[in-house]
Amino acid sequence: MTDFLKVFVYGTLKKGFPNHARHMRQARRLGTFRTRERYRLILNGDRYSPCMMTGSGQGRHVVGEVYAVDQAGLDTMDHLERIDRTDGYRRHRITVDCVDETQSDPQQVFVYLKAPEWVDDPRSEPLEDYTPELGRRYQSRPAMRLMGETEDDK
Repeated sequence: MTDFLKVFVYGTLKKGFPNHARHMRQARRLGTFRTRERYRLILNGDRYSPCMMTGSGQGRHVVGEVYAVDQAGLDTMDHLERIDRTDGYRRHRITVDCVDETQSDPQQVFVYLKAPEWVDDPRSEPLEDYTPELGRRYQSRPAMRLMGETEDDK
């Protein structure tokens, strides 16, 4: 029997956003959730990437979606979030509460966070929710390579 892991996504992996169809094929959506603690979610850099930073207690209660994934799905997300790169995200555990009441108990979930010292070009104030309007600003990595990014910049 496959063990499923719960992951909170707050940006481009949410349903209807740029990375969802490609990277969340095998994931099962469990509902809309909000972080129990406050975090800083901002748009970062020329790509306007949504970025939630380590260090709870600052920012806002972030709204996102929780998905059940198997280990292969988590590995795919780890690759996308570049956890092996110095400037990549790191997987952490946080507590979230259900917003749409599909579940009543707080959930312990994985989330991808970046250390504040690795966020060098904030393009927004702290956000509560990464909206479709904000998602239209996002530039994927392939689009950035067309603009001069090298393989080493991935």
